[in-house]
Amino acid sequence: MKTQVTTGTDTIPNVFAYSDEASLRDPGRSVKIPSPITQINGVDTLAWLNSCASQNGRSQDPDANDNSLFMNISTIASTGIATTYFTNSRFYQGNNTRITFANRTARDVSTVAQSQASFKCVIDGATFFEQFCSNDISDLTSAAANPTSETTPSKSSEPTKQVPNEPISSAGTAPPHPAYPSPIVISSDASIAGYLSESRQNLAILSIPSFGPASYLEYENTVRQLLATARANNRTKLGIDLRGNPGGDVFLAYDLFRQLFPDITPYGAGNYRANDLHNFTGQLVSENIDAWRSEFPDFLASINDAVSLSSFNYREPLTTDDKNFDSWIDFFGPQKYNGGSFKSLKRWNLTEVSASSTPIFGYGNDTGTQPQPFAPEDIILLHDGYCASTCAVFSEFMKSQKSVRSVVVGGRPQTGPMQGVGGVKGSQGQGMLVLFTIVSTIVSAVSVSEQLAFAARFGIGMLGATTKALNRAHPGGNSIVQAGINFRNNIRERDESVTPLQYVYEAADCRLFYTPEMYASQASVWDRAYDSMWAGAQCVEGSTGHTSANISTVPPKEAFNFFGGNNSLFIDESLQSALRGNASGSQPPPEHNNSTGNDSDNDKNSGISVTVPWLFTSFVALTAITVLF
Repeated sequence: MKTQVTTGTDTIPNVFAYSDEASLRDPGRSVKIPSPITQINGVDTLAWLNSCASQNGRSQDPDANDNSLFMNISTIASTGIATTYFTNSRFYQGNNTRITFANRTARDVSTVAQSQASFKCVIDGATFFEQFCSNDISDLTSAAANPTSETTPSKSSEPTKQVPNEPISSAGTAPPHPAYPSPIVISSDASIAGYLSESRQNLAILSIPSFGPASYLEYENTVRQLLATARANNRTKLGIDLRGNPGGDVFLAYDLFRQLFPDITPYGAGNYRANDLHNFTGQLVSENIDAWRSEFPDFLASINDAVSLSSFNYREPLTTDDKNFDSWIDFFGPQKYNGGSFKSLKRWNLTEVSASSTPIFGYGNDTGTQPQPFAPEDIILLHDGYCASTCAVFSEFMKSQKSVRSVVVGGRPQTGPMQGVGGVKGSQGQGMLVLFTIVSTIVSAVSVSEQLAFAARFGIGMLGATTKALNRAHPGGNSIVQAGINFRNNIRERDESVTPLQYVYEAADCRLFYTPEMYASQASVWDRAYDSMWAGAQCVEGSTGHTSANISTVPPKEAFNFFGGNNSLFIDESLQSALRGNASGSQPPPEHNNSTGNDSDNDKNSGISVTVPWLFTSFVALTAITVLF
């Protein structure tokens, strides 16, 4: 774990074995003096970890990738899985990992390969390819027509009704993890929970580790009950804990924003790259949609015209003024921005989406009333950089439309700002199998002359080649194809440059480092975030006041990757000196400020439980072509 031993704003964290957490919290009761880790595989700890993070991490921000190497209690509480990239590397790092401590002791941990597939019939490269790279996507056609992506939910486990906006008992129930207090309300899958702080008497907490619940109505009900109970118990401040949140159903972000601000319409406009294939197929869909609804009612119902086909049928999306587009050309454009061609900005038709997909408060059949529970200045967002996709969409609503402030925790051991949203900032992820199914169905349903025109423009073998590629990305069984794209850009309201937020640096309003107490008690994390916003507690030096609200703001020098992040993990002595600095010539890492600990040659860390970096050998891990949402 990476932690401050003290909470001074100028104290840079050190890296410790997680088993030392209790000793670090209460050193007076421990006979063992915890010693920081100074080297991994003979390389400076920070250089090695940053290199590992840059190759394993799935965020676009180096601080977010750094956090992904360490224990994330939020993720463990909601999923039961400790998915740290240090212990579960996607790359082979050698037979052993040597951990060296400041007290001059060391420990070797063996690398273990974990296979999620049977190699029973694999004897050479040809049999490997046959078993893992030649699956058939035809058995997934129905799944593609009813995808479980973030915009097309399955509602098989939905509750039957929306609960009223009324308080419930604040007695509390079983916590999702020992580090959490008792929630007053929690969803059955722990994807969302509500708490009333015991130490900050005016604080309520909405913990949201995921926007991908098993039940969407239960999820929305949990929000409603927490907000009503917080008001009834005179809670005037709200912390929304989004740590570890990778995204999920984008319309849950709309519902949450609407429950917080019932009188505000979430903006959420975005655009797509304008390309010839999309133009060709979109024209066909738009011209033939009525005939298709008559001929293929089950198919169009399953893919949800208001969602999956909204980028192919100009009648479904709305303009930035919530008007209908007049034609496919009106929707497609293309418009020229930043040297590229894009479709016109579009917003979701929330009335249609709410009626046919995910219920959104105030739209469709979800027309109840409830008061605004908190003023925007009384709300803070709590991030750790991992926030992506739907989480990014929600954070954008809160920041740009209501000026809600944010606090971010962790990141590389350096002063300066850090982004709270460090993952992908697209507003619609789309599976490649879904797109293939839409395009191939379109082509199969049109006239022979239109099919010939398609083949002439895109090649007669294009669909066949795509099928082969998707077969190779299909792990077999009931698993979906492991391939998807960041399909739709998210654009800030009134941004005349129409810059996708994916390319905008956005520092949090305050940054904190983890302490040992914050690993053991999530309430301590909430308390420190509260104190930094409303009680005058200091943030990490240099982390406040960055003008990231301006689209044209240049990222600060601290935002760029260093500590060896541009070098390979496969290092030898000749690369070690280069690894300690950035190959691009940026500044070297700051001093560790490591304690010397105990100078005895005896291994005082013999009881540590540092887990080996795993090598995942499954087909899914080797061939995944995914974008995380």
